[in-house]
Amino acid sequence: MKNLQVDEEFFNRLKNYAIFIPIIRVDGVDQILFEVRSKDISQGGEVSFPGGSVEEGEDFKEAAIRETMEELNLLREDIEYLGYSSMILTSSYRHIKAFYGRINRNIEDIDFNEEVERLFTLDIDFLKKNPPIRYRAPYKMDFPKDFPFDKIPNGRDYKFITGYNDMYFYDTDPVVWGLTAKLLKNFIESWHKDE
Repeated sequence: MKNLQVDEEFFNRLKNYAIFIPIIRVDGVDQILFEVRSKDISQGGEVSFPGGSVEEGEDFKEAAIRETMEELNLLREDIEYLGYSSMILTSSYRHIKAFYGRINRNIEDIDFNEEVERLFTLDIDFLKKNPPIRYRAPYKMDFPKDFPFDKIPNGRDYKFITGYNDMYFYDTDPVVWGLTAKLLKNFIESWHKDE
């Protein structure tokens, strides 16, 4: 499965994104650094990790580090890459790869760019002890009025497979939820295994 082949139609629908999960020391304790997105950009006010689109000729890891440098106004030497965390493929064909590493700066010395409203941190030990709550929402099939039920076995009683969207919420202030929470959960679980 590691060398999964996909056809061109599927591949062309993918929108590739990379994010970086920053670990930063605050008062001698490992913390995860989060951004609250500026209200002037998409998903304003949301909690996220640094990240964005993978540019042509760039691999996912390079994109994650570049976006972190841009959003947090860091130099390459401020970022210590530690590894790959996880991958998500959303129902809207967003292909997101997450990487993690250390930010070797003091949080008060980070002069973020205009895409970021503010920064905050959460203690890794707190996140380990307080996993997110999962909410499961089924995808609803909304058939058009002229859907040809008469052409399929069992008509309206056909047993369509129902997909689900699992959404995670951490009980934090501000709330970490959605894709950010899912990527965080994946990271915390893998980080915990490494110890």
